[in-house]
Amino acid sequence: MRNRGTTSCVPPTGVFATGGTLLTRVTRILGLTILLASAAHAQARGNRVYFGQDIFVAAGQQVHNAVCIFCSVQVEGDLTGRALVLFGNLNVTGRVERSASVIGGNAVVDSQARIGGNTIVLGGNAVYETDDSITGSAYVLGGHLSKMGGHVKSTRRVSVSPIIFSALALLAILLLSAFFFPGVRRRATVSQPS
Repeated sequence: MRNRGTTSCVPPTGVFATGGTLLTRVTRILGLTILLASAAHAQARGNRVYFGQDIFVAAGQQVHNAVCIFCSVQVEGDLTGRALVLFGNLNVTGRVERSASVIGGNAVVDSQARIGGNTIVLGGNAVYETDDSITGSAYVLGGHLSKMGGHVKSTRRVSVSPIIFSALALLAILLLSAFFFPGVRRRATVSQPS
């Protein structure tokens, strides 16, 4: 038998009812968009886009762009476009004509290697042997930038230590959580005697 004197709060349903449902849908749509864009980009001639399988560009071989997710890229030949590595490592002994970006991994640039554009490493370390190896600027956030056999002399080389990067990441997470979840309101359950 149901007690008619008690009321309860039933959370509303729908897409915009709770932050978790909206956030989950936005995350799924964003992930699907990234996968579809990567698949469409992979159809272009000369590109390599791999998920969980390493990319190797052999000496004498030419590839346009290399995108690797949860894997590593080894460039001994020529990469005429860009290199993007998510949660893996980048080793360059050949040539990357444009930029190189590594998120959640390390980058190693040999003395004979050349990167024509900027190099960005987030959440990892970067090691290079000569100042001529990287034509553009080099930015390392959340790791260390080091030159083998000497100190970094170029003003276009920037490294932000892991402590500062962690503090900035925590601040960004807090600001985003305040934006997406502006306030938690408590709903009181009203009980009336029967």
